[in-house]
Amino acid sequence: MQISVTFRHVEPTDAIRDYAAEKVDRVSSKYLRQPLEAHIILSVVKRRHDAEINIHAAHFDISAHESTGDLYSSIDLAMDKVEAQLRKHKDRINHHKGRQPSAGEPRTLPVDIIEADDEGGPGAPTVVETDNFPAKPLSVEDAILQLDLKHAEFLVFLNSATEQVSVIYKRRDGNYGLITPNV
Repeated sequence: MQISVTFRHVEPTDAIRDYAAEKVDRVSSKYLRQPLEAHIILSVVKRRHDAEINIHAAHFDISAHESTGDLYSSIDLAMDKVEAQLRKHKDRINHHKGRQPSAGEPRTLPVDIIEADDEGGPGAPTVVETDNFPAKPLSVEDAILQLDLKHAEFLVFLNSATEQVSVIYKRRDGNYGLITPNV
């Protein structure tokens, strides 16, 4: 894993750099299978010592920020936040694993595009991308977990409870929306 440490308004020392890098490496290797990179930003403004930690892993990003009167304690508290988030994420994955039996292999759903007539004029919207989505059989809770992990706008899945294709999306208010067809 590549770890970079940025110092802002503070004298860079090897002791602080090594301390922060060792903490991030220990926690990320404990909870993540494929940590890609980590960026640590350490800054001092008057008497406030800030530590910001951003970790990027495969399909998962996590960050934490903490301010105290000491740079070492800011790093420790920010790492505690990161570790709590990673523990919660791992518990969610372990809790949802094997909850619903899979109904088989994922099916690929073709997306049919109906193009508008040319009568729309030069300013009419056009289709710029078509795609096939693998619809995995998931419960709604597992679909929410997958949507959070992928940081996507929506997820197409085969609802294991209803055996129908469904779409789940994240709303602006932080809740989730579920679209199911009326058959």
